Amino acid sequence: MRHISTLPCVLLTMVNASAIAQSERYPSRPVRVVVPYTAGGANDIFARMVLTRAVADLGQTTIVDNRPGGNTTIGTQLAARAAPDGYTLLNVDNAYTIGPSVQINLPYDTLKDFTRITMYASTSPVLVVHPSLPVKSVKELLALAQAQPGRLAYGSTGNGTTGHLAFAQIRQVTGMDAVHVPYKGGAPQITALISGEVSMLLSVPAPLLSHIKSGRMRALAVSGAKRLNALPDLPTLQESGVAVIMDSFWGVVAPAGTNAAIIKTLHEAIERVLKYADTRTRLEDMQFQIAGSAPAQFEAFVEREVQRWVGVVKATGAKVE
Repeated sequence: MRHISTLPCVLLTMVNASAIAQSERYPSRPVRVVVPYTAGGANDIFARMVLTRAVADLGQTTIVDNRPGGNTTIGTQLAARAAPDGYTLLNVDNAYTIGPSVQINLPYDTLKDFTRITMYASTSPVLVVHPSLPVKSVKELLALAQAQPGRLAYGSTGNGTTGHLAFAQIRQVTGMDAVHVPYKGGAPQITALISGEVSMLLSVPAPLLSHIKSGRMRALAVSGAKRLNALPDLPTLQESGVAVIMDSFWGVVAPAGTNAAIIKTLHEAIERVLKYADTRTRLEDMQFQIAGSAPAQFEAFVEREVQRWVGVVKATGAKVE
Protein backbone atom coordinates (compact mmCIF):
# COMPACT_ATOMS: atom_id res chain seq x y z
CA MET A 1 0.00 0.00 0.00
CA ARG A 2 2.88 2.38 0.77
CA HIS A 3 4.18 1.90 -2.80
CA ILE A 4 0.71 2.61 -4.24
CA SER A 5 0.21 5.76 -2.14
CA THR A 6 3.47 7.26 -3.32
CA LEU A 7 2.71 6.65 -6.99
CA PRO A 8 0.84 10.00 -7.60
CA CYS A 9 3.72 11.93 -6.05
CA VAL A 10 6.19 10.10 -8.25
CA LEU A 11 4.11 10.82 -11.36
CA LEU A 12 3.75 14.51 -10.41
CA THR A 13 7.49 14.77 -9.90
CA MET A 14 8.09 13.19 -13.29
CA VAL A 15 5.66 15.61 -14.97
CA ASN A 16 7.31 18.62 -13.31
CA ALA A 17 10.75 17.38 -14.24
CA SER A 18 9.61 16.89 -17.83
CA ALA A 19 8.19 20.44 -17.99
CA ILE A 20 11.40 21.90 -16.59
CA ALA A 21 13.52 19.90 -18.99
CA GLN A 22 11.34 20.99 -21.89
CA SER A 23 11.72 24.68 -21.00
CA GLU A 24 15.46 24.23 -20.51
CA ARG A 25 15.75 22.80 -24.01
CA TYR A 26 13.74 25.62 -25.51
CA PRO A 27 13.86 26.26 -28.38
CA SER A 28 14.46 22.85 -29.92
CA ARG A 29 12.72 23.63 -33.23
CA PRO A 30 11.93 26.69 -35.38
CA VAL A 31 9.84 29.45 -33.80
CA ARG A 32 6.96 30.97 -35.76
CA VAL A 33 6.41 34.73 -35.45
CA VAL A 34 2.99 35.90 -36.61
CA VAL A 35 2.97 39.39 -38.12
CA PRO A 36 -0.65 40.56 -38.64
CA TYR A 37 0.36 42.76 -41.60
CA THR A 38 1.89 42.44 -45.04
CA ALA A 39 5.69 42.33 -45.27
CA GLY A 40 7.63 45.58 -45.27
CA GLY A 41 6.04 47.54 -42.44
CA ALA A 42 7.46 48.38 -39.02
CA ASN A 43 5.88 45.33 -37.37
CA ASP A 44 7.61 43.16 -39.96
CA ILE A 45 10.91 45.01 -39.44
CA PHE A 46 10.99 44.09 -35.75
CA ALA A 47 10.11 40.47 -36.47
CA ARG A 48 12.96 40.09 -38.95
CA MET A 49 15.57 42.39 -37.41
CA VAL A 50 15.15 41.68 -33.69
CA LEU A 51 13.17 38.53 -33.00
CA THR A 52 14.81 36.47 -35.74
CA ARG A 53 18.23 37.36 -34.34
CA ALA A 54 17.16 36.66 -30.75
CA VAL A 55 15.95 33.18 -31.68
CA ALA A 56 19.11 32.60 -33.70
CA ASP A 57 21.15 33.44 -30.60
CA LEU A 58 19.20 30.68 -28.86
CA GLY A 59 20.24 28.24 -31.57
CA GLN A 60 17.12 28.11 -33.73
CA THR A 61 15.58 29.61 -36.86
CA THR A 62 12.50 31.80 -37.14
CA ILE A 63 9.57 31.52 -39.53
CA VAL A 64 7.98 34.95 -40.08
CA ASP A 65 4.31 34.33 -40.89
CA ASN A 66 2.64 37.43 -42.38
CA ARG A 67 -1.13 37.21 -41.85
CA PRO A 68 -2.69 40.54 -42.85
CA GLY A 69 -6.37 41.39 -42.83
CA GLY A 70 -9.33 41.70 -40.52
CA ASN A 71 -7.87 44.81 -38.87
CA THR A 72 -5.05 42.56 -37.57
CA THR A 73 -7.57 40.10 -36.06
CA ILE A 74 -6.70 37.29 -38.49
CA GLY A 75 -3.10 37.02 -37.36
CA THR A 76 -3.90 37.82 -33.74
CA GLN A 77 -6.58 35.12 -33.52
CA LEU A 78 -4.21 32.61 -35.10
CA ALA A 79 -1.65 33.30 -32.38
CA ALA A 80 -4.26 33.27 -29.60
CA ARG A 81 -5.34 29.75 -30.59
CA ALA A 82 -1.79 28.40 -30.90
CA ALA A 83 -0.33 26.01 -28.35
CA PRO A 84 1.27 27.90 -25.42
CA ASP A 85 4.62 26.23 -25.96
CA GLY A 86 6.74 29.20 -27.02
CA TYR A 87 6.83 28.15 -30.67
CA THR A 88 4.23 30.67 -31.84
CA LEU A 89 4.72 34.34 -31.00
CA LEU A 90 2.82 37.44 -32.08
CA ASN A 91 4.31 40.80 -32.96
CA VAL A 92 1.97 43.57 -31.79
CA ASP A 93 1.56 47.32 -32.09
CA ASN A 94 -1.07 49.94 -31.31
CA ALA A 95 -3.78 47.98 -33.14
CA TYR A 96 -3.46 45.28 -30.49
CA THR A 97 -4.48 47.67 -27.72
CA ILE A 98 -6.98 49.61 -29.86
CA GLY A 99 -8.95 46.54 -30.96
CA PRO A 100 -11.10 46.09 -27.84
CA SER A 101 -12.43 49.64 -28.12
CA VAL A 102 -13.41 49.63 -31.81
CA GLN A 103 -14.28 46.04 -32.69
CA ILE A 104 -17.34 44.20 -31.46
CA ASN A 105 -17.05 40.50 -30.62
CA LEU A 106 -13.29 40.14 -31.01
CA PRO A 107 -12.47 36.42 -31.44
CA TYR A 108 -9.97 36.67 -28.58
CA ASP A 109 -9.42 38.59 -25.35
CA THR A 110 -6.52 41.02 -25.74
CA LEU A 111 -5.61 40.90 -22.05
CA LYS A 112 -6.51 37.33 -21.07
CA ASP A 113 -5.44 35.31 -24.13
CA PHE A 114 -1.83 36.48 -24.26
CA THR A 115 1.25 36.69 -22.08
CA ARG A 116 3.32 39.83 -22.65
CA ILE A 117 7.05 39.37 -23.29
CA THR A 118 8.56 42.78 -24.05
CA MET A 119 8.09 46.08 -25.84
CA TYR A 120 10.74 46.58 -28.51
CA ALA A 121 10.45 50.31 -29.09
CA SER A 122 8.26 53.33 -29.77
CA THR A 123 8.33 56.29 -32.14
CA SER A 124 6.44 59.36 -33.31
CA PRO A 125 4.43 58.90 -36.53
CA VAL A 126 4.80 61.43 -39.35
CA LEU A 127 2.00 63.21 -41.19
CA VAL A 128 2.86 63.23 -44.90
CA VAL A 129 1.00 64.37 -48.01
CA HIS A 130 1.31 63.77 -51.73
CA PRO A 131 3.67 66.41 -53.23
CA SER A 132 0.95 67.57 -55.63
CA LEU A 133 -1.03 68.97 -52.72
CA PRO A 134 -0.44 72.75 -52.54
CA VAL A 135 0.28 72.72 -48.81
CA LYS A 136 3.46 73.05 -46.76
CA SER A 137 2.03 73.09 -43.24
CA VAL A 138 -0.74 71.56 -41.17
CA LYS A 139 -2.55 74.91 -41.18
CA GLU A 140 -2.54 74.96 -44.98
CA LEU A 141 -3.69 71.34 -45.13
CA LEU A 142 -6.65 72.08 -42.88
CA ALA A 143 -7.55 75.11 -44.98
CA LEU A 144 -7.48 73.01 -48.17
CA ALA A 145 -9.64 70.31 -46.58
CA GLN A 146 -12.13 72.99 -45.52
CA ALA A 147 -12.22 74.43 -49.03
CA GLN A 148 -12.71 70.95 -50.55
CA PRO A 149 -14.84 69.01 -48.02
CA GLY A 150 -14.87 65.26 -48.59
CA ARG A 151 -12.42 65.39 -51.52
CA LEU A 152 -9.20 64.57 -49.69
CA ALA A 153 -8.53 60.97 -48.66
CA TYR A 154 -6.21 59.63 -45.99
CA GLY A 155 -4.76 56.14 -45.85
CA SER A 156 -4.15 53.89 -42.86
CA THR A 157 -2.92 50.37 -42.17
CA GLY A 158 -6.48 49.36 -41.37
CA ASN A 159 -9.56 50.29 -39.41
CA GLY A 160 -8.84 50.85 -35.75
CA THR A 161 -5.10 51.33 -36.27
CA THR A 162 -2.95 54.26 -35.16
CA GLY A 163 -3.25 56.17 -38.43
CA HIS A 164 -7.02 55.75 -38.52
CA LEU A 165 -7.54 56.96 -34.95
CA ALA A 166 -4.98 59.75 -35.24
CA PHE A 167 -6.98 61.23 -38.10
CA ALA A 168 -10.20 60.61 -36.17
CA GLN A 169 -8.77 62.78 -33.41
CA ILE A 170 -7.54 65.40 -35.88
CA ARG A 171 -10.98 65.51 -37.47
CA GLN A 172 -12.61 65.84 -34.07
CA VAL A 173 -10.50 68.79 -32.90
CA THR A 174 -10.28 70.62 -36.26
CA GLY A 175 -13.44 69.66 -38.12
CA MET A 176 -11.40 68.41 -41.10
CA ASP A 177 -13.61 66.62 -43.63
CA ALA A 178 -11.69 63.78 -45.32
CA VAL A 179 -12.32 60.20 -46.44
CA HIS A 180 -10.68 57.20 -44.75
CA VAL A 181 -9.15 54.49 -46.98
CA PRO A 182 -7.84 51.46 -45.03
CA TYR A 183 -5.09 49.16 -46.36
CA LYS A 184 -3.67 45.84 -45.15
CA GLY A 185 -0.30 47.16 -44.03
CA GLY A 186 2.31 49.90 -44.14
CA ALA A 187 3.71 49.11 -47.58
CA PRO A 188 0.34 49.21 -49.42
CA GLN A 189 -0.65 52.54 -47.87
CA ILE A 190 2.70 54.10 -48.81
CA THR A 191 2.31 52.86 -52.38
CA ALA A 192 -1.16 54.39 -52.42
CA LEU A 193 0.16 57.78 -51.32
CA ILE A 194 3.02 57.82 -53.82
CA SER A 195 0.63 56.93 -56.65
CA GLY A 196 -1.82 59.61 -55.57
CA GLU A 197 -4.56 57.17 -54.62
CA VAL A 198 -4.76 58.94 -51.25
CA SER A 199 -3.75 62.50 -50.40
CA MET A 200 -2.19 61.93 -46.98
CA LEU A 201 -1.37 59.46 -44.26
CA LEU A 202 0.18 59.32 -40.83
CA SER A 203 2.73 56.56 -40.39
CA VAL A 204 5.92 55.59 -38.59
CA PRO A 205 9.02 57.36 -39.96
CA ALA A 206 11.14 54.31 -40.88
CA PRO A 207 9.56 53.53 -44.28
CA LEU A 208 8.86 57.20 -45.05
CA LEU A 209 12.25 58.85 -44.63
CA SER A 210 13.69 57.92 -48.04
CA HIS A 211 10.48 59.02 -49.80
CA ILE A 212 10.47 62.32 -47.92
CA LYS A 213 14.10 62.90 -48.90
CA SER A 214 13.42 62.07 -52.57
CA GLY A 215 10.41 64.36 -52.71
CA ARG A 216 7.86 61.64 -53.41
CA MET A 217 5.97 62.79 -50.31
CA ARG A 218 6.01 65.93 -48.17
CA ALA A 219 6.21 65.81 -44.36
CA LEU A 220 4.10 68.33 -42.42
CA ALA A 221 4.30 67.30 -38.75
CA VAL A 222 4.86 64.48 -36.25
CA SER A 223 2.10 63.24 -33.97
CA GLY A 224 4.16 62.41 -30.88
CA ALA A 225 5.11 64.59 -27.95
CA LYS A 226 8.62 65.26 -29.30
CA ARG A 227 10.24 66.10 -32.63
CA LEU A 228 12.27 63.45 -34.46
CA ASN A 229 16.06 63.60 -34.64
CA ALA A 230 15.97 62.86 -38.36
CA LEU A 231 13.49 65.67 -39.02
CA PRO A 232 14.38 68.31 -36.41
CA ASP A 233 12.64 71.14 -38.27
CA LEU A 234 9.35 69.25 -38.46
CA PRO A 235 6.92 70.50 -35.78
CA THR A 236 4.63 68.35 -33.68
CA LEU A 237 0.89 68.50 -34.24
CA GLN A 238 0.59 70.37 -30.97
CA GLU A 239 3.12 72.94 -32.15
CA SER A 240 1.03 73.24 -35.31
CA GLY A 241 -2.08 74.11 -33.31
CA VAL A 242 -3.70 70.65 -33.29
CA ALA A 243 -4.18 69.23 -29.79
CA VAL A 244 -3.36 65.61 -30.63
CA ILE A 245 -0.50 63.48 -29.24
CA MET A 246 -0.08 59.93 -30.48
CA ASP A 247 2.99 57.66 -30.38
CA SER A 248 3.39 54.17 -31.81
CA PHE A 249 4.82 51.11 -30.07
CA TRP A 250 5.85 47.54 -30.97
CA GLY A 251 6.22 44.46 -28.84
CA VAL A 252 5.90 40.70 -28.77
CA VAL A 253 3.48 38.44 -26.91
CA ALA A 254 2.87 34.71 -26.57
CA PRO A 255 -0.33 32.67 -26.07
CA ALA A 256 -1.57 32.72 -22.48
CA GLY A 257 -0.24 29.87 -20.39
CA THR A 258 3.22 29.84 -21.97
CA ASN A 259 5.80 28.56 -19.49
CA ALA A 260 7.30 31.39 -17.42
CA ALA A 261 10.78 30.02 -18.01
CA ILE A 262 10.26 30.29 -21.77
CA ILE A 263 9.00 33.88 -21.44
CA LYS A 264 12.09 34.70 -19.40
CA THR A 265 14.38 33.08 -21.97
CA LEU A 266 12.80 35.03 -24.83
CA HIS A 267 12.82 38.33 -22.95
CA GLU A 268 16.50 37.99 -22.07
CA ALA A 269 17.41 37.04 -25.65
CA ILE A 270 15.50 40.01 -27.10
CA GLU A 271 17.00 42.37 -24.54
CA ARG A 272 20.50 41.25 -25.56
CA VAL A 273 19.75 41.89 -29.24
CA LEU A 274 18.36 45.36 -28.47
CA LYS A 275 21.66 46.16 -26.75
CA TYR A 276 23.83 45.09 -29.69
CA ALA A 277 25.54 48.19 -31.10
CA ASP A 278 24.61 47.43 -34.71
CA THR A 279 20.97 46.77 -33.81
CA ARG A 280 20.71 49.99 -31.79
CA THR A 281 22.29 51.99 -34.59
CA ARG A 282 19.96 50.63 -37.25
CA LEU A 283 16.83 51.11 -35.13
CA GLU A 284 17.81 54.59 -34.01
CA ASP A 285 18.60 55.55 -37.62
CA MET A 286 14.99 54.60 -38.39
CA GLN A 287 13.89 56.87 -35.50
CA PHE A 288 12.81 54.10 -33.13
CA GLN A 289 13.29 54.74 -29.41
CA ILE A 290 14.43 51.42 -27.97
CA ALA A 291 12.54 50.13 -24.93
CA GLY A 292 13.20 46.48 -24.04
CA SER A 293 10.76 46.52 -21.12
CA ALA A 294 10.34 43.64 -18.66
CA PRO A 295 7.23 41.43 -19.09
CA ALA A 296 5.52 42.98 -16.04
CA GLN A 297 6.19 46.50 -17.34
CA PHE A 298 4.82 45.63 -20.77
CA GLU A 299 1.78 44.03 -19.13
CA ALA A 300 1.01 47.23 -17.21
CA PHE A 301 1.57 49.35 -20.33
CA VAL A 302 -0.85 47.26 -22.40
CA GLU A 303 -3.53 47.49 -19.72
CA ARG A 304 -3.17 51.28 -19.61
CA GLU A 305 -3.27 51.58 -23.39
CA VAL A 306 -6.42 49.47 -23.70
CA GLN A 307 -8.19 51.80 -21.28
CA ARG A 308 -6.79 54.92 -22.96
CA TRP A 309 -8.10 53.91 -26.37
CA VAL A 310 -11.55 53.27 -24.92
CA GLY A 311 -11.57 56.95 -23.99
CA VAL A 312 -10.26 58.08 -27.39
CA VAL A 313 -12.82 56.05 -29.32
CA LYS A 314 -15.65 57.24 -27.09
CA ALA A 315 -14.59 60.86 -27.59
CA THR A 316 -14.14 60.64 -31.38
CA GLY A 317 -16.91 58.17 -32.20
CA ALA A 318 -14.47 56.27 -34.44
CA LYS A 319 -15.84 53.01 -35.79
CA VAL A 320 -14.63 50.11 -37.91
CA GLU A 321 -16.30 50.67 -41.27
